[in-house]
Amino acid sequence: MNTETPPPSSSIPVAKATSSILVEPMQVPITLLSVTEHLLKYPGRILHACQNGQLQVPLRLLLSTLISFSVFGFLLGSFSGGMQLWAAPLKVTLGICIAMLICLPSLYIFSALDGLDARLSQITTVLLTAISLAGLLLLGFAPVIWVFSTSTDSLAFMGFLGLIFWVIGLYFGSRLLLQTASVLGMQSSAYLKTWLTIFIIVTLQMSTSLRPIIGSSKNLLPDEKKFFIQHWVETLGSPVEASSVH
Repeated sequence: MNTETPPPSSSIPVAKATSSILVEPMQVPITLLSVTEHLLKYPGRILHACQNGQLQVPLRLLLSTLISFSVFGFLLGSFSGGMQLWAAPLKVTLGICIAMLICLPSLYIFSALDGLDARLSQITTVLLTAISLAGLLLLGFAPVIWVFSTSTDSLAFMGFLGLIFWVIGLYFGSRLLLQTASVLGMQSSAYLKTWLTIFIIVTLQMSTSLRPIIGSSKNLLPDEKKFFIQHWVETLGSPVEASSVH
């Protein structure tokens, strides 16, 4: 009787498909452009590279994040001009980095509660991947921000526009975070969804703590503490002037 011995499984490259993400090796050199393209089209390849200890990938993701948020902040700052041309991109970039650092420990804990057996470095990569995607979406909205920053003097509308774009970026970034966590073995998503709510609130509070970002003020940072909802209500209820936001 003739039998055929199947080749060893290790000699066959197998792509792993989980939660709509195809985890497979990257077939191109790791550059900023290639990492950005794979993040948009093949996020599973980004995850595979990070799982295999390719440090260049998270570094490129970090660079992409810094560039995206800096450009978005610059265009928000162009609404008022002057000092805001450098202060706004600095605050936006610094704000998202601080929010990530503040929320990273709780993300690790909540991920463990959801059954995710992953190292802190893997959790950091998952978070960075999600924020990088949100940043790319904000970068895609940059022309829209520029059009309105040069054609309207409504501070409230510009704030609303920036908020809407950030919510959209967070939505897709959150979805990617849940998908990558599922690939890594997450058994439930209840705790992670709770963490996402906390992270969103932290980012909104950072935008108020580092104000003004869109308007301008005599001071680089505010003199008084405010909750972000209180700040929004006061901004909407006061006369709209781009040159005075405290």
